[in-house]
Amino acid sequence: MKSVKTQFKRFQYFYPYTVALVGARAGKRVNFMSCAWHTALSFEPPLFGILVARKRLTHEVISEAREFTVNFLSFDRIKLSAQMGRKSGHEVDKVKEFGVKLRPARVIKSPLIEEAYVAFECRLAEVRPFGDHDLFVGEVLAVHEDAHAFNSDDILNPMKVRPLLYLGSDFYITIDPDTFKHVLPD
Repeated sequence: MKSVKTQFKRFQYFYPYTVALVGARAGKRVNFMSCAWHTALSFEPPLFGILVARKRLTHEVISEAREFTVNFLSFDRIKLSAQMGRKSGHEVDKVKEFGVKLRPARVIKSPLIEEAYVAFECRLAEVRPFGDHDLFVGEVLAVHEDAHAFNSDDILNPMKVRPLLYLGSDFYITIDPDTFKHVLPD
C-alpha cells in the first residue's frame, strides 16, 4: 500500500537531477550557484531553462547581464557543488573563496567553469515567474565539451565521466556505468 501526502515538508520526490553550476558576469560582479532545477526546452532554437529563487545573487546578476552559463561537473567535484549551493554570493565571493578556475566564453561575456565536462553559453530569451522561483530561458549560443566526455552521437560517455547528481537535502549520487544500455523499441 502507498501512503498519500497532501502536505510535504520538502518537495523533492522528483530527484535525482544533474547538478549544474549556473552563473553570470554583470560588470565586475561574477557569481555562480548550484542548480538542480534545469531542463532543455527546445531543439530549434536550442533553449535551456534554469529556475532561480529571486533572493539569490545569481538571479540579480543574470537579470542584469541578460546572459548566463550552465556548467556540468563530474562527481569528483561534489564538495564544490555543495559550497556553491549553500554559501551565498551576498556574503562571500564564491569564485575566490573556493578557488574556482574560470575561462572566457566564446560568444558571451560571462565566464565558464574550467572543470566543467560540458558548458553552455546562453543569451537570456525570457524570464517568467513560477511560485518562489523565476524561470530564466536562455538560447544556447555555444556548447563547450571535453573531447572524452561524449561519444560520436553526443551521448555522455559514462566510462569517462561520472555526472554529479543531486538527491535533495544535501545528498548526492552518480551513475553506475555498468548499467549503460542502448535500448530500441520493438
